[in-house]
Amino acid sequence: DCVHLTREIMQQAAMDEFRGEVIQPTDKVQTDEQIDAFVRASVDSAYHPCGTCKIGVDEMAVVDSELRVQGIERLRVIDASVFPTIPNGNLNAPTMMLAERGADMVKGAALLSSLEVPVYIDENWQTRQRAGIAGS
Repeated sequence: DCVHLTREIMQQAAMDEFRGEVIQPTDKVQTDEQIDAFVRASVDSAYHPCGTCKIGVDEMAVVDSELRVQGIERLRVIDASVFPTIPNGNLNAPTMMLAERGADMVKGAALLSSLEVPVYIDENWQTRQRAGIAGS
């Protein structure tokens, strides 16, 4: 539907000044079957793959909360595949956090104690502006 809709939108008179030559899929790709084949052959994820080994307790879950593969002894999955959804940002930081926690699980290390660190808020934040901005 997206290819058909995009083509329909781009044929509107309002798009005349923006429309260029069609690059892909070419005009030879018309039927739903041809479009499906084009998409399957051409599309890649814009994100790092994740979410293929669901973590949880239901029958669809692959790993438990300790990252152990259900039904198999001494095997854990410690990578982005256990994420339930694609994070809004890059996968690097959450994957590193998961790897650190997963390594602690394998070693049997206890969780670090939680830290209570106050958030700094400048009491004069509303009046302390950069030079050249109104109110400074």
